[in-house]
Amino acid sequence: MHRAVDNYRPVGWIKDWFMSQESGKRNGIFGVVAALLGVFIALAIVEFALGALKPRIDPAGRMDEGFILYDERLGWKLAPGWEGQHEHHDFSVRYGVNSLGFRGEALDFARPGSVMFFGDSFTFGLGVNDDEVFTRLLSEKTGRNVLNAGVPGYANDQQLMLLEKLTDYRPAEVVWVVYLGNDLLDNGEAFPLQAAHGKPFYSLSAGQELVLNNVPVPLSPKPESVRSRSVQSEILGEFDPYQRWQTWIDGFALGRVINQWAGIDVEGLRAHIQAHSGPKVELFMALVERGQSLVESAGGTLKVVLLPGQGYTRGESIPAVYQGVMSEMLEARLEGAGLPVLNLTDDLSGQENAAALFHPNEGHFNPQGHRWLAEMLAKAPMFQGMFRSM
Repeated sequence: MHRAVDNYRPVGWIKDWFMSQESGKRNGIFGVVAALLGVFIALAIVEFALGALKPRIDPAGRMDEGFILYDERLGWKLAPGWEGQHEHHDFSVRYGVNSLGFRGEALDFARPGSVMFFGDSFTFGLGVNDDEVFTRLLSEKTGRNVLNAGVPGYANDQQLMLLEKLTDYRPAEVVWVVYLGNDLLDNGEAFPLQAAHGKPFYSLSAGQELVLNNVPVPLSPKPESVRSRSVQSEILGEFDPYQRWQTWIDGFALGRVINQWAGIDVEGLRAHIQAHSGPKVELFMALVERGQSLVESAGGTLKVVLLPGQGYTRGESIPAVYQGVMSEMLEARLEGAGLPVLNLTDDLSGQENAAALFHPNEGHFNPQGHRWLAEMLAKAPMFQGMFRSM
């Protein structure tokens, strides 16, 4: 009997040891699964919070009706005599359009010796009141008659067509404000990337002559194939600035935050932009040179301002790299063609807290941004003699 018990005890000890080992493994596996599940739940909560806490903001806001009218030649134009309110999460402002279809006093366009700025919504001054626009500030501070002929949404091809009309006012100085964010991307296209209206566009013939297309501008809706395009998709084309894992997580709000921290292939993107922007740059130069001829024929001089946008303040982001590369390419070409050019990218980079110059969600200059722009223009060597110091 004692021998049987003695024989049993070693076997029972071994069995207990093995059972304890299996239990430890099970507890370990359970701990790993629980930890992974906890991480997954935490990430899901963060993803939900990022989406839920992000304000639901209409990019364009709400504007009183009638601001824009269809134009069969230009695509659209500002409604002469319109006055109304523009409400947005970032601002509440009023705009006035004179009888000629521009911002400011109509009678000022008849005064001799004027300085006329023309361009897109950054020139018009979306997001600020009439008395806060940089052109008004320049006029008040320098004593010059400074005109604002900016039209929201216009690309450089539409701006050239408008210039044919603007030279009738015989301004002494014409300043073409080129927005680096998307102006060149919209050139040569029947629909702009960020507007639903059709537009005219120029192309270059085999002999490098400008050919006007899409006039009269049809009232047909923007095709779905064009709606799916964006500024970023046009900049990137087939180039992927992210590593494979970054591309996978970019579809999540948390992933986009991580990608902002992780960064992109800046040098690869720069090389891609330089290699693929040639046709757009050639078309742009043809447009500007035609504009220079129009202005000089009317007895004036043309200058060009290269204006970066809010995206340029976002470190080594896709829009920042694009705007930086394009500013370098355009500045070199304009100087090579003998055109006076002011590139404001370095000035914006050197500005402390440059992001504070823009409406945070809507993206245009705020009143502080217009004061900064007026100051940069007034003190630029290119404008010496045109403006007194502010």
